[in-house]
Amino acid sequence: MRFKYKNLVFSGGGVLGIAYLGVLEYFYQTGLMQPIVNLAGTSAGAITACLTSFNLPFEELKVMLDSLDYRKIPGKDDSPEAPRYFPKVIKDQLGKVFDNVDCVYRLIKNYGWYSSQYFYDWIRLQIASQFDPEKKAPPYTFSDFRDASLHKENRPFKNLFIIGTDITRSTSTVFSYKTTPNMEVAEAVRISMSVPLLFESIRTSCDINESDPQTLFVDGGMLYNYPITLFDEDYPLKDTIGVYFKSTPKAISINNIVDFISCSLSCSGSIQNAVFESNPENVTRSICIPTGDVSTFNFDISPHDATYNFLYEQGYRAAEIYFSLLG
Repeated sequence: MRFKYKNLVFSGGGVLGIAYLGVLEYFYQTGLMQPIVNLAGTSAGAITACLTSFNLPFEELKVMLDSLDYRKIPGKDDSPEAPRYFPKVIKDQLGKVFDNVDCVYRLIKNYGWYSSQYFYDWIRLQIASQFDPEKKAPPYTFSDFRDASLHKENRPFKNLFIIGTDITRSTSTVFSYKTTPNMEVAEAVRISMSVPLLFESIRTSCDINESDPQTLFVDGGMLYNYPITLFDEDYPLKDTIGVYFKSTPKAISINNIVDFISCSLSCSGSIQNAVFESNPENVTRSICIPTGDVSTFNFDISPHDATYNFLYEQGYRAAEIYFSLLG
């Protein structure tokens, strides 16, 4: 095989991450996945990187990724603390103004409108399915991901690197077996997809900031949406291949606070893309997936509907074109 990459990197992109399935199908078909050692991702890319690290056959990986119900990701489930925070009389009055008082509470208390509990439960379930519970019970850490003796069939995983944003220090954080061996992987992935203000932020302890056991984390895409340079200190540039999205600019109707948050975050992503595209070395080792005008936050999507099929096909075609141009 001419191309033997060791590192595969996925950018953030919300539901656009469905396109990664098309890319992965191409990688598996052509043998490009086999030599991959390290997987890194932010937000939607973190989800893909996590499940791909299990080192499963593509058909099993696809079934697992397709089991995620995007419509349930923006959860409005009741917050158990809301009744204490809002007495019933106040909650009743707020309910006349807001469609969900629990979302208001979550925004005030945890700095995010929606709950990410459904996603957290889902990713924990997928991870647990790859471990032998008789050898170790959940939760499973980055250190556990490195210990093949705990995995079903003793199957070794590929190394996993997840990007989050430490909002208390305004810095990116890399969660991995090197930096946070004792951190739960599901929690790291949850952090990476927790778009600020849209989803609740996550307070947690990790190995990095021992002086401050409870740090506030949000979506890794805030500062490092496409971690294409993550492995450059340890590997030659040619050993890394990445995948990112290119959307068609489109005026979006802003009708509520969620629309406003989504558009504001899209502006941040556009700035990061402009910086990335100004570096020819990074562009050369990146597969660009054109996603048209599909919204990053279009959660009304399901396997094999028109939008799903479009994104899937765009991912496969982008990988096919990229490698055909390399000759």
